[in-house]
Amino acid sequence: MKKSSSFLLGHAVLADVLSAQQVYVPAGGPTPRPQCSCSKVKEPHYSYQPFSFTLTETVRYATSVPAPTATTTYAPPPDAVSALVPSLSYTTWGNWNRNAPVKANYTNDPYGQAAWTALWQHANPPNFTERALYSTTVSPTPVATRELVLPPRDYFGPTDCYDFPANFSFGVASSASQIEGAAADEGKSPSLMDILVRDSRPKSYTTNEHYYLYKQDIERVAAMGAKYFSFSLAWTRILPFALPGTPVNRKGIDHYNDVINFILEKGMIPVVTLLHFDTPLQFYGSNLTTAADKPEIGYVNGAYQNESFPDAFVHYAKVAMTHYADRVPIWFTFNEPLLYSYNAKSIDHVIRSHARVYHFYKEDLRGTGRISLKFNNNFGVPRNPNSEADVYAANHFNSIQLGPFCDPIYLGKDYPESFKKTFPDYIPLSKEDLRYIGGTADFQL
Repeated sequence: MKKSSSFLLGHAVLADVLSAQQVYVPAGGPTPRPQCSCSKVKEPHYSYQPFSFTLTETVRYATSVPAPTATTTYAPPPDAVSALVPSLSYTTWGNWNRNAPVKANYTNDPYGQAAWTALWQHANPPNFTERALYSTTVSPTPVATRELVLPPRDYFGPTDCYDFPANFSFGVASSASQIEGAAADEGKSPSLMDILVRDSRPKSYTTNEHYYLYKQDIERVAAMGAKYFSFSLAWTRILPFALPGTPVNRKGIDHYNDVINFILEKGMIPVVTLLHFDTPLQFYGSNLTTAADKPEIGYVNGAYQNESFPDAFVHYAKVAMTHYADRVPIWFTFNEPLLYSYNAKSIDHVIRSHARVYHFYKEDLRGTGRISLKFNNNFGVPRNPNSEADVYAANHFNSIQLGPFCDPIYLGKDYPESFKKTFPDYIPLSKEDLRYIGGTADFQL
């Protein structure tokens, strides 16, 4: 077929081109909502300019958003703030293979390869076999146009009489345990996700190998035109022994440096979550079956109630922030903390730890980005909206979902009465506590 130099083409020819390239999907806005009588949507205006095309499928790198020409920083560089977390030591570890013919010999080094291997032997995940396809980061390949199909017209859109605000931005989100794979590679030690497989949960260790394929994934997300790339760090990949005073994994630090830098190179904004359900194994002690204990409040025992958890989490946050905060403008301390809160002490540890990290970032690190938490809101509705008791029960449930975190953090207020009546072993908050915790979130509800 000949090339055309004008937009003024026959509809049949244009349809053939679009079908062949599978790049442009006609949308024309969301489906009309006749029940919305006061729509504020304006009629769109279009402009046209000449272009050319061929029916040959093309491939390209995902450069839909131009790479930045200037670097924006949100905190001093790592070298300038290393003194904020003094006496850090760095080392590297290898990979764990349950069936390795040669076992690491135990030495006097409490954090050496043998001690690291012992962590995995203690976790002892059932039927563990790493089937990694790669052993090093895979360079991105060109993206075929057939992989860049726009979503359907109403893939995301209102079903009621509302619209997304003009400045609303879509992004993509992930978590380390869900996508990274490389569960026991390059020094990563076991976390809750590696010991929960003792029960009936799916026993998948490979996920999609994002640890090695992150450049491929980031390329495709950039090609979608997403503005934000949100991911979580694996605590046990940065600090395999979890606690303050233990060595930092140099390979883990370098990996996330590469991830952040590549996101920026592709014109997106990195968003980092510090803890997304993958609590280090150390907080479950010698009896790992406690990880499956039924919690009093949340859905899973995340070990936040462990007495050593707050100091260890704050230390881990400081290590991460001093290495990455110069390039990361948005931080989340916890993902949906209620779901992994074992009891009222867990909630106390979460809000106090979050506040400590917030103050460190703002006051010590002098970061100019934003910090918050990500909450679940499993909204409850009354079984019978005409029943006073059912309405009360729904309100009671809803206030416990968010109130124990949001009242102190956003409002500087004490826990809601619903929480204190339901869990009388809660840790009281003093006026001084509330002054310190209040206002430590930069995203308003």
